[in-house]
Amino acid sequence: MFLFLGIVLFGCNGQSREKREENNIVPEKETIRISEIEFNEEMHNFGTLQSGEIVAFTFVFTNTEPTSLTIEKVETDCGCLNAKFSKEPVGTGKTGIVEIEFDSSGLFGKQFKTIEIYANSKESKHLAIFAEIQNEQLEFKY
Repeated sequence: MFLFLGIVLFGCNGQSREKREENNIVPEKETIRISEIEFNEEMHNFGTLQSGEIVAFTFVFTNTEPTSLTIEKVETDCGCLNAKFSKEPVGTGKTGIVEIEFDSSGLFGKQFKTIEIYANSKESKHLAIFAEIQNEQLEFKY
């Protein structure tokens, strides 16, 4: 019985290594194009706003690499931010935009909000906005 089991196990492994590799389908590695995204400004201060004001700022970026740059998605840390961005690939030396709309409704005090840009770049890019929100309905009196 052991002899029979040994023959079966070694018999299945009898193919040469080259033959086994030839029969296996090896997926080709996907080539990832990597570009570098460079923003003219990575932070913007809206200054003092009244609660309820809606303001916007456009961040401008340049593709500094020899491959096209494509923004895949933009994530914000607050529902008070709305982001619009260039969806078309941006060629070498060309510029694109990420427009941020900030709704200060219901907020008060110093605000710091972040935006994360995911693209076919080496790393995700972080942008930030600041504002001081005055809200008479939520002011605290000492």
